[in-house]
Amino acid sequence: MKWVRGLAVWGVMMVMQTAFAQDVSFTASSKPVVSVGERFQITYEINADGRNFKSPDFGSLTVLSGPNTSTSSSIQIINGKMEQNYTKTFSFIVQANGEGEVTVSPASVIVDGKKYTSNSLKIKVVKGSVPATSSQGGGNKSNAATSRSSGNTGTLQDDDVYIKASVSNTNPFIGQQVIVTYTLYTRVPISNLMLNKAPSFTGFWSKSLTDNNSQLKQRKQIINGQEYTVAEITRYAVFPQKTGVLTIDPAEMQCVAQIRINTHRKRSNDPFEDFFNDPFFNRNVRNVETTLRSKPIKIKVKPLPEKGKPENFSGAVGDFTFKSTIDRDKLKANEALTLTFTVIGKGNLELLDLPSPEFPSDFETYDPKISSNIKTRKSGISGSKKFEYLAIPRTPGDFMIKPVTFTFFNPAEKKYYSYSSGEFKIHVEKGDKNATSVTYSSSAQEDIKFIGQDIRHIKSGPFDLKPANVFFFESNLFYILLALPVVLLILVIILWKRQEKRMSNVSMMKTRKANKVARTRLQKAEKFRKEGKEKEFYDEIAQALWGYIADKFNIPQSNLSIETVKETLTGKGAEEKIVDNFVNTLNNIEFARFAPGEKSGKMDTVYKEALNAISQAEKGLK
Repeated sequence: MKWVRGLAVWGVMMVMQTAFAQDVSFTASSKPVVSVGERFQITYEINADGRNFKSPDFGSLTVLSGPNTSTSSSIQIINGKMEQNYTKTFSFIVQANGEGEVTVSPASVIVDGKKYTSNSLKIKVVKGSVPATSSQGGGNKSNAATSRSSGNTGTLQDDDVYIKASVSNTNPFIGQQVIVTYTLYTRVPISNLMLNKAPSFTGFWSKSLTDNNSQLKQRKQIINGQEYTVAEITRYAVFPQKTGVLTIDPAEMQCVAQIRINTHRKRSNDPFEDFFNDPFFNRNVRNVETTLRSKPIKIKVKPLPEKGKPENFSGAVGDFTFKSTIDRDKLKANEALTLTFTVIGKGNLELLDLPSPEFPSDFETYDPKISSNIKTRKSGISGSKKFEYLAIPRTPGDFMIKPVTFTFFNPAEKKYYSYSSGEFKIHVEKGDKNATSVTYSSSAQEDIKFIGQDIRHIKSGPFDLKPANVFFFESNLFYILLALPVVLLILVIILWKRQEKRMSNVSMMKTRKANKVARTRLQKAEKFRKEGKEKEFYDEIAQALWGYIADKFNIPQSNLSIETVKETLTGKGAEEKIVDNFVNTLNNIEFARFAPGEKSGKMDTVYKEALNAISQAEKGLK
């Protein structure tokens, strides 16, 4: 009933106001025994909102990543008694380099103006592999013996979320189309997914097959007994341009993984227990920022076979057809004709070329007009490429255009194919004597030039006479034109100085206009919300919030993160309530993308939260 729910909420608020602060605990943990070259995690946990974390001395260990910050909180009501838990974690990924015992010095953190120090760690580095054992002494907690399910441990495992790169062919011919696909696998909720480093295709010609405006299509897949959400991130068509072993470098992405932490509760008969165990009150989750990297792929490219290779082969690889047309074979002198060759099929269309046709010497010819109709699908690149040749016969007679042969290699059949256009016989009649220009029926009209303009008749009729002994030299116009370069130079210097001064104040202008730019993006997001365009809506909302911080404080967007936003707003004197509201809004935007529920209601809620966050931040920073 509504009055029961209201009474319960009021009870929670009263208990939270009267609850005593718990003792601050700051502990370090890691695996006690690792092997040489092993990568493992060192974690520092504190049960309060710690600031100004100071990293320890890791000795001979190499720090690969960190500190990575995450938080988790939970509220439990048992027999009317409330228990509130809050944990903040600073984690490092490190690598052991040599045998021996490594001592990691204590880390420190500030809570409510007081400094707290963690325990030190002693880690033994041994040669060879290390069996999974339980933690022993030194305050270390071994991650080797924990369950591989992140839902049980609160630790992100390597196989919880990862990127896999796959290719359609690891042993192609040079010039053959290869499809490279990057797929995301995850069994935990993720958000804020962004591409940090695009894959490098050294030695390849590449083209993206991904529609940037389309949403990721998700599907479920069972792998080793575990259910994963699978989504294709991006796909490329690549064409090797040289033989030998080529390497496709890894792609790198970043995301925030949400890991649920199980809390063990005692059974009770409290009627409100199930109500307050709702995720709204008991969010036992940890947000972990993680970087995902695909594995490099080696492709062995083999040369095209020499056996059966035609002499006029120009490098076309794929499966094509060839068509040739001529718009007219009977015309008058000084009229234009168009000879068109079209290649249709699948393969390296954008790289192929055709032999030029040999026109008779009496024909005036122009460079071909080349147009492509390329279609990118998941299966690769296909479409057509058209070559239009414009020619103008200048004398009457019967002429012949020799055949043009198009040759390509079909990698599926490992064979060369040749298509010939055949001969074109042209009959040119005598043109009109008074014709001073050409006629045409081609789309390449811009290439046609007028003729009959090289000889001009003696001009007859009235003439414009000028007074004698009147010269341009030393006239008023002469002195004006003489002074004009100096005046123009002075104007250029003045404008350049003004522009230089204006450019020096770019950061100030961005700061002043930060709120206006953010509200413009919110208006655009509101338009997408009304149109039901979910992806565009969330992109604009996120850009409004992140862009507001970047412009307001002149911070490059590449350096922005949740922690940067938090520290920047706090350092500028914003109240803690405003800071928390702004950060929570950023997190809610990303999780709303994947959260179930009615789209319109979610977008309306997110829009109001974003508008409120920017308004509060603008007021708090004045």
